Amino acid sequence: MAKLRNIIENIAKDFLDQALTQRNDICTCQTCKNDMLAHVLTKIPAKYVTTDQEALNVIIEQTKVEHQAEFARATLEAITFVNKNPRHNALENKTEAFQTLLKKLHDDRGADFRHYHQELLKRRASIRLRANNMTNYADYLRLLINKPDEFDRLLEVLYINVSEFFRDPGVWKAVRNILEKIILKKISTNDLNLRIWSAGCANGEEPFSLALLIKDILESKPQPFFQVSIIATDIDKKCLDFLKAPVYPADRVKNVDRYFLMKYFDVDTTGYKPKEEIKKMIDFRFLNLTSNDRIYETDIVICRNVFIYFDRNLQEQLLMKFYNSLKPGGYLILGQVETIMNEAREIFNEIDDTNRIYQKK
Repeated sequence: MAKLRNIIENIAKDFLDQALTQRNDICTCQTCKNDMLAHVLTKIPAKYVTTDQEALNVIIEQTKVEHQAEFARATLEAITFVNKNPRHNALENKTEAFQTLLKKLHDDRGADFRHYHQELLKRRASIRLRANNMTNYADYLRLLINKPDEFDRLLEVLYINVSEFFRDPGVWKAVRNILEKIILKKISTNDLNLRIWSAGCANGEEPFSLALLIKDILESKPQPFFQVSIIATDIDKKCLDFLKAPVYPADRVKNVDRYFLMKYFDVDTTGYKPKEEIKKMIDFRFLNLTSNDRIYETDIVICRNVFIYFDRNLQEQLLMKFYNSLKPGGYLILGQVETIMNEAREIFNEIDDTNRIYQKK
């Protein structure tokens, strides 16, 4: 006689295992996992089938797709409920342990993550915990003490440095229009000095994109001399080391116009290397945005896809820092998923809502 099988239990277990892979902020002992699974199964009716293995796999995949939202919701509810109501004493205060980990990073490496979104940091830190087959922060802290090289690997996953030249082409079209407007005004007033701050420059794609646009614009304008200063800052010293002799793979320059590639890059088997005339337009510096340091007297501050990793308090501080950095009428450019809070609209005018471009009042 064929054996009946509840496929909902198998699917729920898969959803739960996947959800818990990045949750080192809660207890994932076997007791808690069993309780979470039981909680999910009370929310989703059983589905018994009896069939051969090949057909069974098809049914399971169809059920996953059809009820994906239902499983995801029930899984999140189960994790939240069991985390708040464990059947045993907590082996570790996850919140306190994680804050201790952040303090260790600050004390040993000067990296201040206190104002970053905590859940994002936890998800990224879990990558290193899993890589070391660990499930709690206390064990991982001991590893950091005994194996200092792990600091570098942890910082690598906490820092967000993935970028490309002319990321979001529509934004860069708007940036070019602003650059042309500023440059024309400067030439008409004989103010031949353009100063830009690229805050959180990562591997340099953003400031190099600016340099390419400015170079192209200036070559079409009749003027004797124009001083361009692009100050690109980042907290990641590994990125700054890379920028001493940057080489970019083809996927990073996919949005660069072929004319720019041919004229302003040297190409070999290692990748694309910006030529000296472009490199000398940029001054790469170490700067921690959470510190009091800033760049002064700028025409543009561009800080894209960095804001989202800060909490509101630090965002407000950064907006005031950028405001004080800009000359009157200067422009602030944020990432497309970022926006300024209501209070900051008292000091910035919104120029382009789609591309998140603001102007200092």
